[in-house]
Amino acid sequence: MTEVKTKVVLREIVSKSSPLTLTPNTTLREAAQAMQKAKKGAVLIVDGKKLCGIFTERDLVNRVVAAGLDPASASLAEVMTTDLVVIHPDDSHWAALSVMVHNEVRHLPVVDGDQVVGLVSRRQLMALDNALMEGDIARREASRLFI
Repeated sequence: MTEVKTKVVLREIVSKSSPLTLTPNTTLREAAQAMQKAKKGAVLIVDGKKLCGIFTERDLVNRVVAAGLDPASASLAEVMTTDLVVIHPDDSHWAALSVMVHNEVRHLPVVDGDQVVGLVSRRQLMALDNALMEGDIARREASRLFI
C-alpha cells in the first residue's frame, strides 16, 4: 500500500496566495474596503517588512462598531491586535490547528524570523484536514473501513 499524506507543512499552503497587508496608519474604512475587495477575513499590519499586528472581521465588530469608532478617521494602529500568536512555515497544519485552538484564534500569521510568509485560517486548515481524511478513506480497501 502506498503511503498516504496525512499532514502538510504550512509553507506548502501559504505559497499559493499572498496575505493582505496594510500599514498601521490605514483607516478602518480603507481596511474594511481592502478586506472586502480581497475577500479576506483578516489583514496583517506591517511596518516596512516587520509584522506589528493583525486585524480581523471580529475586531471590526467588537473594537470598531460596538465601540462606536468612526471608521473614516480611526486607524488600524488604534484597534489591531499586537500580542501576536505566530507559527513557522515548516510547522505542520496539525501544529497550526493546535496553536489556534489553544490560543482561541481563527487566523494565524506564518512567520520565518522577521519575514511574513503568509496567513492561514482555521477554516482553511480544517478543509485541508477534511480533504486529507477523505483521500485516506478513498485509498483504503472497503473491507478494512468497517472493523
